[in-house]
Amino acid sequence: MVEMTSAEMTGEEDVSLEIRVLGNFTVIRNREDVCLPPSRKTRALLAYLAVTNRPQHRDHLCTMFWDVPDDPRGALRWSLSKIRQIVNSNGQGALVTGGRMVILRSQSIALDLWRIKTISMRDLASQDISELEEVVRLFRGGFLEDLSLPRCPKFEAWRISWIDEVNLFNARLLRTLIDKLQGDASRALPYAHALHALHPQDGAIAAETEALAERAREQAVKASTLRRPEERLDAPSVEPSAAGPKPDRSLPLDVRFCTANDGTRIAYSVTGEGPPIVKTATWMSHLQFDWESPIRRHWIEGLAAQNRLIRYDERGNGLSDREVNDLSFEAMLLDLEGVVDAAQLNRFTLLGISQGCATSIAYAVKHPERVSHLVLLGGYAQGWRARGDPDEIARRAAMGTLMRQDWGKDNPAFRQLFTAFLVPEATHEQMDWLNELQRKTVSPENAARLYDVFANIDISALMHQVTTPTLVFHARGDQMVPHGCGRVISEGIPRARFITLESSNHLLLAHEPAFVRLLDEVRRFTVTERQPSAPAKTADINVERKHVTVLSVEIVSPLHAFASMDPELVLRQIDPLLESTFEIIELNGGVISTSGESGITAIFGTLPASQHHALSACQAALVVKSTLELQAEGGIRVRAGLDTGEVIVRYRRRGATKQIEVTGGAVRGAARLARSLRRGAVAVTDRTRVATDGSLNMVRLSRSDLIRFDRDEQAYELKSTGSTELSKRVTS
Repeated sequence: MVEMTSAEMTGEEDVSLEIRVLGNFTVIRNREDVCLPPSRKTRALLAYLAVTNRPQHRDHLCTMFWDVPDDPRGALRWSLSKIRQIVNSNGQGALVTGGRMVILRSQSIALDLWRIKTISMRDLASQDISELEEVVRLFRGGFLEDLSLPRCPKFEAWRISWIDEVNLFNARLLRTLIDKLQGDASRALPYAHALHALHPQDGAIAAETEALAERAREQAVKASTLRRPEERLDAPSVEPSAAGPKPDRSLPLDVRFCTANDGTRIAYSVTGEGPPIVKTATWMSHLQFDWESPIRRHWIEGLAAQNRLIRYDERGNGLSDREVNDLSFEAMLLDLEGVVDAAQLNRFTLLGISQGCATSIAYAVKHPERVSHLVLLGGYAQGWRARGDPDEIARRAAMGTLMRQDWGKDNPAFRQLFTAFLVPEATHEQMDWLNELQRKTVSPENAARLYDVFANIDISALMHQVTTPTLVFHARGDQMVPHGCGRVISEGIPRARFITLESSNHLLLAHEPAFVRLLDEVRRFTVTERQPSAPAKTADINVERKHVTVLSVEIVSPLHAFASMDPELVLRQIDPLLESTFEIIELNGGVISTSGESGITAIFGTLPASQHHALSACQAALVVKSTLELQAEGGIRVRAGLDTGEVIVRYRRRGATKQIEVTGGAVRGAARLARSLRRGAVAVTDRTRVATDGSLNMVRLSRSDLIRFDRDEQAYELKSTGSTELSKRVTS
């Protein structure tokens, strides 16, 4: 099927450059992730050259990746120039592009695929379990999982052929491991889940996985039967009226208190023995009541089975002080610091769930020396209001109104709505416990205040600073926090691993295989102590003030259809549009600052000889809008905002690459203007209009065209770039 060529299977590669094609495409130099071009075709071209490992004719590459109207030869030259910057270093040229042929010299590259193929040439059954487990860890996902190019059928045919071959070997490997681990159900279970994911229609594999899950659950419950530790003499007693139902005394319960900087008393508990795991607080928690709750008890049992679990009630919740003035995100971070200090922990695993993920990320950035592993489930970097989706904001605001009126009451309408978001697969008994959680853990006033705080969380600027090994989970059908939010976190944190759990619940329930898989993955992930990467040295960060123009582009589907579509279908529609946007922006002298599922921020003016950055940005914006709307055949509309001003530009060196970070009023102004547009248009602020010297065709926007835009500010719609004189000025 796929020709196996590789003199490089001998293991003599220079591991300073590593390419991973199993899972998301990744390039690593000297153990640091290399910042790859945003262009998917450029990344796919690099992957193709690395895997094929033989000279490729330029004409062949053109027909594989570009249509004739796209100027394929020019696009190929542009992509090869980007690849050369990635793979060539210290004067050594791994990429050779002389004449009509292109080749990537693989002698200087370590490719994960070759290790797989070397192992596959031997008898799997004769290998040690530890060696097989080391190999299976190379499967971080499917072959080039993030590089599907539906508009490039030749490349897709090649990629799919490799997917089939890799999946065949992966299935053989998983089957061998499951057979060898029959006596250790919890260790075999993750491999059974992985095999079931490869063959979801195989009833025999599904039945075997369920049986293993049941055996693993029984073992975990057995292991969690611990003697109650001695009660601390200085631990304040808890009144029964505050604690709710009396907990089962066969289970250990050690409630302690510490005091935050503002005097707020925070209740925390220590359960179990072993390496410490700190669970960052979430709302609707109650240290004692959680013991009896079928929504929370299995979490405590599972996490404390082989570890010392430290959990605490968030301020305003449970046994912590309820009447507090400060419910800010910053106060929550200080509470976590206080609990860690009170528990006298030097180094530990940090577990964040839901909004606790943002707090955990902020703590890991602030205290990298204390967090050995970071585990995140069902989280988000930006709260629902910060994400800026009008439909989502409307839905969440409606829930907030109901929350203020009906929190803790037996209101069937609110109960059905809240349960549908949190645990849609809950039983009647579990729904009743959710009502109890509402009544006993947090007051209606605090619930509404916390809900508003969570809406405005935004730690997206911190994610790239995480140096701790990170494992990110997200349920595929999570209705409370969309699955894509987990993807954003995993892509934002360097070298984070992402696992999709087959569940529709935001809070995983005890009977779910997804919960057992999570426990097993966490155990395997945290079994090895790893030191965090060294933080960036001051010498590796250059800071400059520059006068630039910022372009913010948003791709909007009519009737917000993207919100209800399958994420994979969204990617298939959005990716070609993003690809075109990347190329247009870079050809006009812009630099991509951030890119997401439906939007891009670009900076014009950071490159040399870019004094006409406002004109270049305006020209790029108009070309992006017309190209994308034509390419999508009217299926989308483009909103673009431009603002000009002074910003702070940080050039941060990570390994062999240089990353750009831009902050300032122009960045926020462009994004705010794009979001404020009621229709597809290219809009500029008055600052950008002045920077273009009045050489462009613009009309002032009326207030009816804008929402959430300051009345004192003026905005203009850019109609056209006018004459050819603009091109002369831009290219001069």
